[in-house]
Amino acid sequence: MSKNNNKQNVNQKHIEFYNKALDILEFILDEFSRELTRADIEFLELSKNSISVLDFLISSIGKVQKGQRLALGLDDETTVNEEPEINIVEGLTEDKI
Repeated sequence: MSKNNNKQNVNQKHIEFYNKALDILEFILDEFSRELTRADIEFLELSKNSISVLDFLISSIGKVQKGQRLALGLDDETTVNEEPEINIVEGLTEDKI
């Protein structure tokens, strides 16, 4: 197996892993959200445990996003300036056109 082919296989596994992890996080976040809604508590009464769970989920989603971007090579792409180039010509008068 060539080095390039192996790299592609590993990258594909990472992408699959991150997609699965994101699905799990989405499920946990949905269930957590439902539990908070059912609890019928005031915002200021939110427990430290609930805040910690939410912080953990947000942090985990950020890590998954970073891993996906890395595995997909999204951060390697450079942005291309598609605006037209403007040239300025000095000393031009209407009489010379």
